[in-house]
Amino acid sequence: MTAVLRIPDDRRVHGPVTRSVKRRVLTAFGVLCLIGLAPVALNLSPPWQAFGLGLVLPGGGFWYTQDVVFAVIWALGFPIGLFVWWGCGFIGLTPALWFGAAVLAATRTGDDWQGARWAVPAALVGVLALGLFWQRLRFARLTARGRAMNQRLVRAHLEPTVAPFVPQTLESSPEDLAALRYALDLALQPLDRFDGFTFIDQFREGAVRYQLNFIGYAAAMSAYTRTPAFTGYLAQAQRNVIEKMRNKGVWRYWAIEHLWGDFRWKPDPVSNENVMYSGYFGLMLGLYETVTGDARYHESGALSLRWNADTAYPHDYGTITDALVDNMRRSAFCLFPCEPNWIYPFCNTFAINSMLCYDRLRGTGHYEKHADGIRQAFEAGDFLEPDGRIIFIRSRRTGLQWPITGKFSDMIMAYWLNPALPDIARRSWWLARDQHLGPVDRPLDMKLRFWDKVDPGDYKPFRDAFTRITVVLAAREMGDEQIAQAFLGYLDEHQPRLESAGARKYGGMSVYSNLSLLLARFGRANAMRQLVTEGFPRPWREGPVLAEAAYPDVLVARAVSDGADLQLVLRPGAAACRTSIRVERLAPHRTYNLRGAVQSSILADHAGSAVVDVDLESRHELRVTPSIG
Repeated sequence: MTAVLRIPDDRRVHGPVTRSVKRRVLTAFGVLCLIGLAPVALNLSPPWQAFGLGLVLPGGGFWYTQDVVFAVIWALGFPIGLFVWWGCGFIGLTPALWFGAAVLAATRTGDDWQGARWAVPAALVGVLALGLFWQRLRFARLTARGRAMNQRLVRAHLEPTVAPFVPQTLESSPEDLAALRYALDLALQPLDRFDGFTFIDQFREGAVRYQLNFIGYAAAMSAYTRTPAFTGYLAQAQRNVIEKMRNKGVWRYWAIEHLWGDFRWKPDPVSNENVMYSGYFGLMLGLYETVTGDARYHESGALSLRWNADTAYPHDYGTITDALVDNMRRSAFCLFPCEPNWIYPFCNTFAINSMLCYDRLRGTGHYEKHADGIRQAFEAGDFLEPDGRIIFIRSRRTGLQWPITGKFSDMIMAYWLNPALPDIARRSWWLARDQHLGPVDRPLDMKLRFWDKVDPGDYKPFRDAFTRITVVLAAREMGDEQIAQAFLGYLDEHQPRLESAGARKYGGMSVYSNLSLLLARFGRANAMRQLVTEGFPRPWREGPVLAEAAYPDVLVARAVSDGADLQLVLRPGAAACRTSIRVERLAPHRTYNLRGAVQSSILADHAGSAVVDVDLESRHELRVTPSIG
């Protein structure tokens, strides 16, 4: 009997690592409470009692001193400190507010409320009891939902099967090419220019590095599904965004975040707990080499990051991969933080996919060393809810999880987990589709909460485009093309389209969202999985390629080789023109017949290269085939 994908039901409230971390935290907090209660038990002076009660309960000292205003101010300030800790890893702010409130209360004694001596400990017990009750109630509710989902999974007979690798290429439509031109125009500008990119902060999702990442991913995906036999300016665009990732303005944020998050001064953004730079960057490198065959970034120091005239951090694809492997090895959770303390499972998928690419390209086994730990993380409860949803974020230091998980997170996980854990990815997509989308005949009827209607690329609220884009990403990767088309149609209808010099973007969404949609546009069933785990088939790797074409005069809608010939579909970027293109990886000194070119044949030079002249007026097919005899 074929196995059916199920949500693990032999669950405890917390996963094994989370339990261990929380035990240590609760033990430390218990010691702190005993220290805080000692001045009360020993009936020390009022300032000491106020200070001690402030240690027991954040702001508790103000109860003793009857400072209602300070208590209210602190009640508002402490959650802000927690938010800042989450937002940019500033670990010192929350303890400073806690301890500072206790110290301040100790200076304001005089008109004291003796009832605080029992009220503060009682309030702490009440808060802990309420938290424990809410946790148990939530666990019971999610467990019941998980059992119900398992019954439905059995009826749906969702099997952990993986589609076979079937390389295929499609042809880009004029709309696809216009959307691609938007990303190319961003990427092909001089390396020191960032015109058109969004700069808000470099700590969160609006950071420019994510815009660079997704240009690289989208360009690689377009090459994989449309133009595997084209390098040219598409490869140059990928090289440019890789080089822009080395710009100090892109990565210098880490020096500050590492300092206030880990109390360590080391500006190198690769070596320690920074998957949001190293993991995302590593995948850019792996996809670039996969679609171009260019291994330049394996050279020692090829990606050196210069901090100042005296300090540089010599990196390459190998050192970045080594850092990913080392961080996973050192993390008790296996998954490791994006920024100090905070572990995002979906960010870790980029590190996982980067390792998979590296293993395939270099014949190493980095992923296999961590395969069991990675699966355990997603199946044993540390990062999996009882109802099958993957946890959005967890604190490495405290074990606490962020209680909010957006619908976009479920979609993203289904997409980016598919290369490494296709069974969990398929289950995640089935659950997301079942719980978040409308009925089969009305899938667009999504019930979105506030956080599902914030554009992560510029933090603008009341925009649901990004969440819907993630549906397109996941649906296409999982082969639900009908759903993908429905949501693409919705975006076309509800988002204003802006065109400039033949490049097209949507005006109602950020740069990051536009680039995420571009990645979704060029996807197909299991495309990311195949691109990461299988790469190019041999005929694509060895056959002729279109290596040079003028941009934006020549737009390449399709380019594919069977290992011997080259088939192209070209379009003019603007007006009709005669242009020259260069074909490479031909057999040296061999004659090739042309169909659709100005000349009827070409002779490859000693390097296997030749120039072909083409008249472009509209859609144009060109074929290069080796002559017989």
